Amino acid sequence: MLNNNRRRVSLGLGFGLMLIAMTAPLYMNAYYQSFLLQLFMMVALAQAWNLISGMTGYVSFGHTAFFGVGAYAGALLLLAGFPWWLAVFKGAGIALLLAVPLGFLTLRLRGPYFAIAMLGLNEVGRIIATLWVDLTRGGDGISLAPKLLPSLHSNYFSMLFLALSATLLVAFIHRRRFGLELRAIREDEEAAEMVGVNTTVNKVMAFMLSALIPGAAGAVYAMYTSYIDPSSVFAPALNIQMIVMVLFGGTGTVWGPILGAGIVMFLREMLWAQFPAAHLAALGVLLLIVVLYLPGGIISLFRARQQRARPDARTGAAP
Repeated sequence: MLNNNRRRVSLGLGFGLMLIAMTAPLYMNAYYQSFLLQLFMMVALAQAWNLISGMTGYVSFGHTAFFGVGAYAGALLLLAGFPWWLAVFKGAGIALLLAVPLGFLTLRLRGPYFAIAMLGLNEVGRIIATLWVDLTRGGDGISLAPKLLPSLHSNYFSMLFLALSATLLVAFIHRRRFGLELRAIREDEEAAEMVGVNTTVNKVMAFMLSALIPGAAGAVYAMYTSYIDPSSVFAPALNIQMIVMVLFGGTGTVWGPILGAGIVMFLREMLWAQFPAAHLAALGVLLLIVVLYLPGGIISLFRARQQRARPDARTGAAP
């Protein structure tokens, strides 16, 4: 009964948020639309990081690499004459294809070794984008002519679609055998292998899906900003924001990244206005507080409340 009520509440809340997001361009100005667009982007990126790091336990410090690949691929395809929507699709596909060999190579590592390898991957991507001047224009970056770009509304709904798709993907996986096997890998990979879980295939599949989302988001971001350079799309700070949002909301959950992204983006906007030079330091302090005092994220507070409200099976009274 409690699970059914929780499912109804989740569906109702999700429908309400979707209705607000879909109608927001009708009554919000460009500033608030841009803020929501960035919020949707961070929800999509947080869900992608949650899929490989929260559910599988392989903490990545370099998932921004796929965001950067998608951004450059989308921008270059747009300059080559492709329609913007096809450039986004192909940018996501290139990030996905790149994740296949990288997944087989990096997922042999565990713990801090995997994290460092992913951090190095992001740096490799930034260096290649800087040095490959003939293709990426190096440190000068790529500017996109306004006539090539979709409207703000198109970018807004594209990023909303990515946030919704990423959330539904995580929710779908969470309830399926695939999600159960990923969580088994997170808890004890050797034990999972002993009971018949194909850990290699599962990890690579999760890695590929978690690369697809940032690839698409990077392509839309390039069209939204109309200018990209290596330091902006391969920024380690972007990966730190993903980690903070997921940890703050709750790792391995569906609603945790959404809750974390919403709160952190709101706080970041306030801190950016008041303390433009110190907002990243404030995010670091927030991460430290969460790790020390709320390791399960904010979502754990709601779960604890539900546990207290759940009636005892034998007496029917609240425990």
